[in-house]
Amino acid sequence: DGNADGSGRAARRDIDMLEGVVYDRKNMTYDELYNHIVDTQSIVTCCIDAHFTAFQILSPKFLIYYDPMNPSLRLVRGESQVQHVALYFLLKCNYGDNVHIQENKNYYVGNSSSELQLTVYRLWKKINTL
Repeated sequence: DGNADGSGRAARRDIDMLEGVVYDRKNMTYDELYNHIVDTQSIVTCCIDAHFTAFQILSPKFLIYYDPMNPSLRLVRGESQVQHVALYFLLKCNYGDNVHIQENKNYYVGNSSSELQLTVYRLWKKINTL
């Protein structure tokens, strides 16, 4: 067997099973983090209110996620819906730089802000005023 070393044990390989997985806080703004997970098609895992969840953006128009209250994977379609759901999960998991949002409002809602940055700010404000 090509995977064993003759003793029945698996041969050691330099495999990083967490490569391509976002599982903890990153030192990035939420728009940078969103773009990172889109570009790398990373799987994002976390717990929200003690419930495990995970999602992956397959393309800017398709996202799949695990909802612990549903026995099957869910599919989100459409660029704006994908963005909204992904940012909601990232914000609820606190995976981006929340201090940046608090201290740099103009970055998110200023004249040169992108639609993505505006969405980040609106969702962050909604989540933090509930």
